[in-house]
Amino acid sequence: MTENTAPFDEDLHAASPFGTTAGELRIAAIGSKIEFAKSELQTVQAYIDVVYAGRITVTSDDGSGLPDSLAHLGSVLSNYEQSLFDQIAELEYRHEMLLFPPDEADDCDDDEISDNQDA
Repeated sequence: MTENTAPFDEDLHAASPFGTTAGELRIAAIGSKIEFAKSELQTVQAYIDVVYAGRITVTSDDGSGLPDSLAHLGSVLSNYEQSLFDQIAELEYRHEMLLFPPDEADDCDDDEISDNQDA
């Protein structure tokens, strides 16, 4: 019966969709963070649309309206939206750098003038 079983770690490596090297795991983690941030961004944008469309009514316990609360909520959500855009851009840049590391040879070619260019 024990001849047909495989060690536990072999099953994990064979079934792991994220890879096994540290670089592959880092790439998968960043990709996951990007997907989460994009999902969060969609939710925030939906809330911003609701707030600025004025479909939310905020009243206090005594029944008086609080008109400034929607503007403040919209401002907070807009700031969070910008923060998510910045976070996504940074994560996508890091993801690209891990997937396609820059070659040192590319840097040298940029400094040299090609034969077709005028000096």
